[in-house]
Amino acid sequence: MANSLVGKAAMRALRRDMTREALMATRLRRTQEERTNETRAALMEAAVSAVHRLGYGGATTALIADEAGVSRGALTHHFGSRAELMATVVQWVYEKELELYRDLLADGSRGQRVSDWPDIVWEVLSKPSGLAVLEILQATRSDRELAERVKPVQMAIEQAGIETMQARFGGDDDTRRATVRLIIWAIRGLTIEQMLVSDPTGVKASVDLLRLLLERAAPTGSMDDLQPVHRS
Repeated sequence: MANSLVGKAAMRALRRDMTREALMATRLRRTQEERTNETRAALMEAAVSAVHRLGYGGATTALIADEAGVSRGALTHHFGSRAELMATVVQWVYEKELELYRDLLADGSRGQRVSDWPDIVWEVLSKPSGLAVLEILQATRSDRELAERVKPVQMAIEQAGIETMQARFGGDDDTRRATVRLIIWAIRGLTIEQMLVSDPTGVKASVDLLRLLLERAAPTGSMDDLQPVHRS
């Protein structure tokens, strides 16, 4: 009887020890994941800031690592090349922009008409992060590795925008694609203009004009108002 009680006590103690070890291992994994996520977030924020201030050429990996407060070795551990880092920045910014779009559309008062979107897109893309992404996209022209990494990301982002338009407004695929490109790239161009003119607030008048043009082209607010776009 005594031996049986001792055996049961030993088993309970063993289970407690195993449980403690499992909890400690879980906490360790969680801590490592948290540290990894924190490091990557710091690198993303530093990269956006550096590209926005200095342009793509000036935003070196050494500078980004220094501003993120991490070693250069840590940066290369997470991102094997500068092109990989910058392609990840494009995706990271897009995910942040999605959160902002959701916030802007949350109360249901905006985004119900095609003509609502120039103002909405301006609020999102005119931020420093949007300008940083534009710098990276422009750099793909002269950086082959960057282009190979960024173009698939950008195409996926564009397709997501087209699908959003389809869910909201219907219309044929060519018209949706043309409308998304018109709004996105007109706004991206105007974000450059606001950095060049003496009165950046005046650029918003062009955004307002694009909204008015879309109101006239799509008076019911639907994509069906717009003429189908056919390739020649």
